[in-house]
Amino acid sequence: ATRIAKSLLVQLLIMRAEEVLRRYATGERNFQGEDLRGQNFSQRNLADADFSGADIRGTNFAGAVLRQACFRHAIAGL
Repeated sequence: ATRIAKSLLVQLLIMRAEEVLRRYATGERNFQGEDLRGQNFSQRNLADADFSGADIRGTNFAGAVLRQACFRHAIAGL
């Protein structure tokens, strides 16, 4: 039961791509320190977004518009 509870907690803490895109559409650009593991932003416009210190492990940015986006100290990899 502990493993399942931990898995559910992790899922709750990870910000979903839909939430990022919704906030981005309203003009927000600050996503510093967010947990974005495994999300899919392929072919999306995230120009000027700040992902400093965000956990982007396994996140798909293929074909995304990332002009002036900041990934300083972001946690990347698989």
